[in-house]
Order: sequence, then C-alpha cells, then structure tokens
Amino acid sequence: MGQVETHLSATPKTGDTPQNAQQQASMAIDLFHAHTLRMARHDLLVTILVLSRFIQRHRGATLALLGGDRSFRPQVQTLQQQINAQLEFIHCLNATARESIADNDWKQLSLGWHTIIKDLENDAIHHSFEFHSHLLELLLRVARQLSEAVLYQPPLAQMPEALRNRVEKTYLEPLQNLNQTCVIELYELVEYLARIRGMGTHMAAVGHSDTDSDTRVAFWLQEFRYRKDRFDQNLQVLPSAYLPFIPALRALPNLNMKLNYFINLLGHEMTSQRSIKIPSHKLFLMGTEIIDGYLNVMDQANAVIREQLHQMNMMCLQRLME
Repeated sequence: MGQVETHLSATPKTGDTPQNAQQQASMAIDLFHAHTLRMARHDLLVTILVLSRFIQRHRGATLALLGGDRSFRPQVQTLQQQINAQLEFIHCLNATARESIADNDWKQLSLGWHTIIKDLENDAIHHSFEFHSHLLELLLRVARQLSEAVLYQPPLAQMPEALRNRVEKTYLEPLQNLNQTCVIELYELVEYLARIRGMGTHMAAVGHSDTDSDTRVAFWLQEFRYRKDRFDQNLQVLPSAYLPFIPALRALPNLNMKLNYFINLLGHEMTSQRSIKIPSHKLFLMGTEIIDGYLNVMDQANAVIREQLHQMNMMCLQRLME
C-alpha cells in the first residue's frame, strides 16, 4: 500500500506540442481542485466524528449529573467548552469544503446543541437523553453524506477511461469498503455502546434501575451484540494491505475481554431491577475506555483513507502527464 509508480521523464516526449501542454495543464488544474475539495471534505468528516464523541461523553456526564452525582458538573462544563470550539471550527471547515454541510443541516445542528445546553440541569432525564441522541443521529447522517462525497470520483472530462477504471478499482472501491466497516458501521456500533454507558452511569448515580431504563438497555445490548458480530465478520474481508496500518485492530481481543465484563456487569446490575452498587464514575470510565479503543480503529482507518487519497492523486497526476 502507498506505492506510487514513477514514470516521470526529464525530457519532453516526442510529439509534445503547445496544444498538448495546454491540455495537460488544464487536466492538472482540474485534478488539483478535485483533490483539494476531497481533502477539505475529509477534514470536515473527521472533525464531525470528533464532535460526536464529545457529545456522546456530554450525554453520559449530563445523565449522571441529572441523576444526582454533582461531581460530574466540571466534566459537563469542560465538554461544553470543547463542543462549542468544535462547532466554530466545523463552521470554518465547511466554508473551505464548499458548504458540504447543507444550510438546513447546519441550522438543525446549532439548534440541537442550544436545546441541549439551555437550562440543562432542569431537564427531565429522558428529555436530555433524546435531545443528545437526536443530535447524534443528525451527525451520523451528515457523516454518511460526507464520506460518500469524499470517496466519489468526480467526472473529470479529460480523464482517460483506463485511468478512471484504475482509480475506481485500485483506490475508491477498497476505500469505500474500509470506510463502511471501520468508520460508518463502527460509529453506529459505538453509539449503542455510548447509549448504554450514558444510561448505565445515570442508574449508577441514582443507585437503582427502573423498568423503562431496563427495557432500553436490554434493547441496546441486543442491538450492540448484533452489530458487533457483523463488524467482526466484515473485518475478515477488508483488504489485507490496510491492516498493518490500523494497529488498533490488534488490541481488539483484549478490548473484547473488557467489553464482555462491562456488558455482563450491566446486564446483571441493571436488568435485574436491583440496587446498583458500582460507583457512577467507575462505570463511566469503564465504558469510555472501551469506546476509545474502538474509536482508535476509526481514527487510524481515516488516516489510511487520507493517505491513500493522496497517493491516488499523485498517481493520477503522473499518468495525466504521460
């Protein structure tokens, strides 16, 4: 992976004409603009995913705070500052990415966040949970749209068909598979785990479970297990050339042991309608450690995608100049 063929010539080829040179210059400019926009959209996607993990943490910490654990208040305040900064940064990135986030989506994103933080400590538990989760669903939809745009080959009129086919088969299609498994599907998987962490932390802060929360957690656990099995299966068919560049995958077996302990603990403590003895901070940190382990895979997959897109651009430039 990452090998770029080099066939640059130090001297002009026979048959080069001013017209050919002008055509090559035009193709190079088109390629530059397409690549620049692709990279800007990928930066935007990665930042959206970072924002999502902050909002997931904010949801969990807020639910603990609303459950009566006041020690979570500084974390809630710090996360709000981080989220505000991320939103400002995303607004700037969106401008460089030609407004890839639609105006209506941006308004909904801003409104959703302001709804969450307005009079936060007086919200009902389930209202706060739903406000956060609705915003995260919006971010997932935006992330899907951005990832499709990043891995879409623009119809450059002067690109030879053979080169276009090579771009599709060698780069974009394998990267689409990597993105679907290690970015989008992994994001969905982590969101179920983050919901479990949030509601579990709230129940730990309160000191007991209730029927409604038990039902929700039982459903999320079932959905998480299903998606986890599918994720593990899809990992087996990823292009092997990518795997050495995602070392976090090698940590998954150890992470799965912690995951099983975490899930079994919740299944025992919460769905049995018993009083919950585990401290809320301990439960939150356990869930966060597991979530961060999965997110390391996502971050490294995005780094592979970015590097491969750069290599693809260099290969196209060299071929267009031949």
